[in-house]
Amino acid sequence: MDVIPVRLGPGEDLKQSLQRLAIREGLTSGWVMTCVGSLSRITLRLGEILVAEGEYEIISAAGTLSPTGVHVHLAVADPKGTLIGGHLMAGCVVAEHGTVELVLGADPGWRFSRERDPVTGFDELTIIPARA
Repeated sequence: MDVIPVRLGPGEDLKQSLQRLAIREGLTSGWVMTCVGSLSRITLRLGEILVAEGEYEIISAAGTLSPTGVHVHLAVADPKGTLIGGHLMAGCVVAEHGTVELVLGADPGWRFSRERDPVTGFDELTIIPARA
């Protein structure tokens, strides 16, 4: 297993940064081990897409990364401690005076991809041993 520490700076888009990283690092399979930081804008898909500006602290993130897609669930809290979460979408922006710190795991023994599933109609995780 490989461990990849990442620090994002002000103005960076969390999802787009993760996708670029997966491609740049040639990650065949990756996952979020831990993620903390602050955001000035959130874009989350619940039933609908929620876009909000303000101060948000990342409480938790979990998901998978591959060259063909990132599927991460994100939980954030506002200054009053109200928690909201959903699917990470492009548009989650690191705060002007903040950072996002991630530690990612990767295992070259596996290949993750996202492919259209005829049952769900969504791009779902496909898992293949790298030696296959």
